[in-house]
Amino acid sequence: MRDRGISPEGRWRWQAVATAASLSCFGCNPNLDIDGALLPAWIIAGVVGIALTVAARAVLLRTGVDRHLLVRPAVYLAFAITFTCVTWLTLFRF
Repeated sequence: MRDRGISPEGRWRWQAVATAASLSCFGCNPNLDIDGALLPAWIIAGVVGIALTVAARAVLLRTGVDRHLLVRPAVYLAFAITFTCVTWLTLFRF
């Protein structure tokens, strides 16, 4: 029985790419020393992203745009992910 039509050469290439990708991630976890405690930078980026999402929701409520959103949870989840990623890229990607 063949696995999804992948040849042995293709499987070997896929394993090589997966191994190289996983090995390239070593050292990708920057820590911030805040008052003696090491915090991963992604936690701080997540908190900032959520805070910016709450601020964006307040703006959307104030302008009346919020009531016209069809899928509010998806919109606010997208805001949170976008703000978190932008915060990570601008502040902590060194």
